[in-house]
Amino acid sequence: MAKKKKYMLIVNPEAGSGKTMKVLPQIENILRNKKVDYEFHFTQEPMHATELVKEIGYKFDVLVSVGGDGTINEVLNGVPDFNIPFGMIPIGTGNDFARSCSIPYDSIEEAIQILLNDDIKNIDVGEVNGRKFVNVLGMGFEGQVNWNGRKIEFIRGAARYIVAIAFTLFAYKRIPLKLTMGRKKLEDDVFLVSIGNGWNVGGGLQLTPKAKMDDGVFDVCYVKDISKWRIISNFSKLTKGTIEELEEIEIMQAKNIKVESSVDIPFHFDGEIFKEKLRKLEIKLHQQAQPIIGNWQGDKRFD
Repeated sequence: MAKKKKYMLIVNPEAGSGKTMKVLPQIENILRNKKVDYEFHFTQEPMHATELVKEIGYKFDVLVSVGGDGTINEVLNGVPDFNIPFGMIPIGTGNDFARSCSIPYDSIEEAIQILLNDDIKNIDVGEVNGRKFVNVLGMGFEGQVNWNGRKIEFIRGAARYIVAIAFTLFAYKRIPLKLTMGRKKLEDDVFLVSIGNGWNVGGGLQLTPKAKMDDGVFDVCYVKDISKWRIISNFSKLTKGTIEELEEIEIMQAKNIKVESSVDIPFHFDGEIFKEKLRKLEIKLHQQAQPIIGNWQGDKRFD
């Protein structure tokens, strides 16, 4: 008889604009009815999830993020040797990594069932200047949208992304970037660079619509220049996964990427940011390094 698994649920009370604590009784009720062996552990401040996992994660068979993309990123950065399977009950604002794993973000019951189904895939893990990420790293316009979105605290939910995009669109200017990807070198004033391991960003927008999380490479969306009108009039392509139809969009693949700039680089990784401003980024890929529990049959993009 298989050993009963013990689940560590790392709960971010602030995720989803405070929605987490409201749905906690529902989560607890479902887990009890299914006779799951679990413990809740609550984060109290930024990076606390990382510390919790480092301290006691080894005592559990499965780590579970109860929150959004930021909580997922913090949990991942606490896993010492990548060996512990990692699942999620998505209750964030964008839930982009859950989308990339085909986990519903609007049904807690379904998300828990997927977690208990234990469908595990070893996915690639990115690393930027020593911090790990699983879904996306965005620079330039995308990074600036993330920075601006943090200032719009009075708007909650996915609407915050749309407002941040609109605000950034009318004030943003391209930045000088030098990218080195193996033998390929690109140096120019650039609108945005999105480095995708997953294929969703900003609440379901697709800048790297064909990215696979276990293929050993990043998909890199490179946009040197694009007009405001072209973005506005083709915005639906971002949600449909057809952004490559635009001539301004170039998609490349790379394993290791070095980025340099003469100015501070606005960037995020899984929606997270460094406290300090940076002008140099070293981005690496760890192939199939982290076991993730997902709804892998639910990805119908290539059917």
